[in-house]
Amino acid sequence: MRDEGTVLLTHGWCRSSYSALRGLACQGVKVVVADTTRIGMCQASRLAHARGRYRSPYGDPDDFVTDIVALCQRHGIGLIIPGHEEGELLVQAREAGRLPSDVALPMTNSATLALVNDKDRMSRLARDLGVAVAPIVEYGALAEAGSVTDPERWYVARARRSNSSKGVRFARGGDALVRELDRMVTDFGLDTDRMPIVQERVSGDGWGVSCLYWHGRRVATFTHRRLQEKVLTGGTSTLRVSAVNPALEADAHRLLEALNWHGLAMVEFKHDTENGRHYFIEINPRLWGSIGLSLSSGVNFPWLLYLAETRGAEVARAALGPIRDGMVERWLVGDVIRRLDLLRRGQLAGALRLHDGARAHAFDDFKLDDPLVLFGEAFYYLAKGLRTLSMNPLEAGMVR
Repeated sequence: MRDEGTVLLTHGWCRSSYSALRGLACQGVKVVVADTTRIGMCQASRLAHARGRYRSPYGDPDDFVTDIVALCQRHGIGLIIPGHEEGELLVQAREAGRLPSDVALPMTNSATLALVNDKDRMSRLARDLGVAVAPIVEYGALAEAGSVTDPERWYVARARRSNSSKGVRFARGGDALVRELDRMVTDFGLDTDRMPIVQERVSGDGWGVSCLYWHGRRVATFTHRRLQEKVLTGGTSTLRVSAVNPALEADAHRLLEALNWHGLAMVEFKHDTENGRHYFIEINPRLWGSIGLSLSSGVNFPWLLYLAETRGAEVARAALGPIRDGMVERWLVGDVIRRLDLLRRGQLAGALRLHDGARAHAFDDFKLDDPLVLFGEAFYYLAKGLRTLSMNPLEAGMVR
């Protein structure tokens, strides 16, 4: 018998999925967690109703979908919440009729997902919609990228499909940029018709505007500013604070409304406090790593998503309470990785500095009422790090 209230949560090893598990379980929702491995945060949590495994969505996409269908049938799943990029595969499977018709998947269509997951296409759309983006370098062949850029200026090259700072490289213009692009093509096996987007490098703090939209209408918004990041080149934050930024929020809403968005998303920006300008970076069309801060600040996005699907968007809007600004949350394991990255770069003082001027009110991965999740996360990173010799390991198919 299928239970509308039972949720299948994928990518169970990481913080974003654990926050979703926590946000749902605290409201009495049964959550089945699944992943390619038995080690991870959700797997170690006392909050999980059941656990399952599936084959890699990157290496075996068809078998991954088959495994998801089997998990839905075995556990009577009524709702799937993807924890990471496998959501796009599941949406494609839904449109192909491969998912059970009575299992809800609250995400937008595959064409829109493909658009927002393509950093080049999405940046150009944002620019067309009047949202500021860092200047885009127009080039065709690799050599042309060198001839149209300034050797004295810095640029950022991003693979059109990547996550968590993977597939991101920095270089000066001219020949240095050409060499870096050539290395990216080799390192990631990029197709020549999907060359990285190259933009002028802009400075500023990282901000995220997180939203839940339901068939094009906004249900909830939450904004945060990054205080520290896992690696110096950017990406996942290890320390962040809830804040309000009306200008960024207006642009995020403009983008998501233009996309007729459905489901969860976080819109990322760079905001330069010196000149007051901000620039669109990308949209994460899924659960995001810092979602724990929104829960700590009073916005339980997983629960609101569940309510919108099972009881309607108006019920979800009514369940949104006051939002606490100034809440600071830290990712403990990420902070260890950040310090190791500083050590690797020879910045001993920064790596050993105990106080960084911010006192956390909560932690992504340390919960007194669920203590084993920290060990599940640490063991996952340890096993992955030993196997890949990387603090930000890359799986085949992640960058393209």
